[in-house]
Amino acid sequence: MTVHDRSAFIIGGTGQIGRATAARLTAAGYTVTLGQRRLRPDAPASDGVVSVQVDRADTDALLKALDGHDLVVDTVAFAPHHGAQLARLAGRVGSLVVISTGAVYQAPGLPVPIPETWPTVERDTHDYPAGKAALERLLLATPGLPVSILRTGVLHGPYGKSLDHWSFIKRALDKRPHVVIAQGGRSRFPTTAVANIAELILLCARQPAARVLNIADDPLTVAEIGARVFAVMGHEAEIVTFEGPSRPDGLGFHPWNVPEPIVFSLDKARDELGYRPAVSYDDALRQVIEWAVPAVADGQGWQEVFPDLIARHGPDVWFPYAAEDAYVLPGDGHRV
Repeated sequence: MTVHDRSAFIIGGTGQIGRATAARLTAAGYTVTLGQRRLRPDAPASDGVVSVQVDRADTDALLKALDGHDLVVDTVAFAPHHGAQLARLAGRVGSLVVISTGAVYQAPGLPVPIPETWPTVERDTHDYPAGKAALERLLLATPGLPVSILRTGVLHGPYGKSLDHWSFIKRALDKRPHVVIAQGGRSRFPTTAVANIAELILLCARQPAARVLNIADDPLTVAEIGARVFAVMGHEAEIVTFEGPSRPDGLGFHPWNVPEPIVFSLDKARDELGYRPAVSYDDALRQVIEWAVPAVADGQGWQEVFPDLIARHGPDVWFPYAAEDAYVLPGDGHRV
């Protein structure tokens, strides 16, 4: 039995990052408190994990709950007013880790790979990247605050509301013989397994400092991602590509659809903290597939399990099987 001699508090502890982090921290000897706006019956429950109800809009109550912990992890900080709350933890907690996003990087003209020193967006808007960037600046400017800001790619792991890999997982379940991919199948867009975020959070907790770190998987092309998903699921399918963007009927669509590669540098996490992935890409795929397939099969459609996929891309572009079949002519290998 693990001896829990350190304490951590996770704001947003029932999401996919919170669940993975709670498991990693308890294994490392932390007692973990999950902060929830409304207590949920499906919240993680195990040795060393407890749940409390706290409304982050009530700053005094939130700070009282966070005071004195060795580690505070905030998975749901999105805007400067959240940063103003967290800034008041200077001198009151051992380490603070805040989840941000690679969407803060200023484009176009992104280098390959992108270092943490690349400029972030500064536009005066209320959209997601601008809010995260402003949050980061506020926290990093706070004296005495040991805050590690983690810039992630598109998340994948159990309990997520979005799973880009579903584009290939469902095709394997449907035993599709082929998939058609736009942009020559060369698109690269960072993905991040939540188990590896949890590993980096633990390293940050052990070495508190004010810093920014990228965290992402190996920079695979979309064609390579499809091949890895099919291999893990024991499915054989031809990956057919064409140049240019996807078509209006959805042919060629995939959620990594960018014309230029977007790749994060992980040198800083490796060099400063000794980061190494806790799980391989294939093992991370197995974990999410083992959760996602039963979740979709349990009386819900995939649209209900992954509503954020629909919110981001709409409902009609995901599985244009008739268009794919028309494009891939059987037998002679020609394309139309």
